[in-house]
Amino acid sequence: MTILVQDLNQWKGAAVVDVTDAKIGTLASVYVDAATDEWLFAAVETGLVGFKKVVLVPLDGAAVGRQDIRVAHSKEAVKNAPTFGPDEELGPDDEPRIYAAYGMGYSPASTPSGRRLARR
Repeated sequence: MTILVQDLNQWKGAAVVDVTDAKIGTLASVYVDAATDEWLFAAVETGLVGFKKVVLVPLDGAAVGRQDIRVAHSKEAVKNAPTFGPDEELGPDDEPRIYAAYGMGYSPASTPSGRRLARR
């Protein structure tokens, strides 16, 4: 199933689960490729109230279920990825670290800022 960015934005607050149906957290927002506007990562809120963190999870291979979004990564892999505060902006060194955490190749985008990710 193809997931469109506007469709994922309608799923904010939905559960995000891993390949074994283990809940990772809830969808907070979607990050898209700044050059192509294609979805790349789900910003997933994890943790308890007052201790919330956000982790970016690749959307490649993701699927929408009846009430959740299933990503193609294990909860353990997501737990080992960099986390951010709920309102924290990504810095210039964050993008390569996020890609590396999932074993993905990274190259700066051909945008004026050289940044690849844009929050939607």
